[in-house]
Amino acid sequence: MATIYQSTSALHYRKAVQQQQEQRKSSASPPPDQLLAQISTNVAVIVKCPQEAGCLAHRRLPSLSNFIHQVYTKSRMTPTLLVVALIYLERLQTKLPSGSQGEFDTPYKLFLASVVLASKFLEDSYPVARSILKVVAPVYSAAEISVMERSFLGVIKYDLFVKLDQVCQFVQEHGEPLSVLELDL
Repeated sequence: MATIYQSTSALHYRKAVQQQQEQRKSSASPPPDQLLAQISTNVAVIVKCPQEAGCLAHRRLPSLSNFIHQVYTKSRMTPTLLVVALIYLERLQTKLPSGSQGEFDTPYKLFLASVVLASKFLEDSYPVARSILKVVAPVYSAAEISVMERSFLGVIKYDLFVKLDQVCQFVQEHGEPLSVLELDL
């Protein structure tokens, strides 16, 4: 009897895992273009950066909007994760001194740090964070992303907690394009 029960519960568990994987695949497409455009715009204006790539590594980077789109689709992020990342970016912008400057790839790093931190905040396990690391591995190492996270956390003073009503308020404040999204809350 115990063997049958274990087999049945294992079967239910496998089905539940398969359903979650299917939901994750379907929730990642199609990408919310307006939200991706907004995060691209927001991250690009946080700090002043050179418009031209100086070193070879920077020249290999795609455009910021293309980079964000690729990371979003390949790592199967959710719209909610992007909204939380946008909230983190707003917090960062309020904490930085005006006239802050960075390198050509600083917006890329800010985006990565915000989405990795948002994924760690929203999930008990880190499948999205791991997939982000895999997607950007040719450009940034795990150690570099870890430094990005720690730097980001230092500036925002580890203020990661986001309430559901803050997400809803953020969506309402940023107009129709964001409010149309079905957030997975």
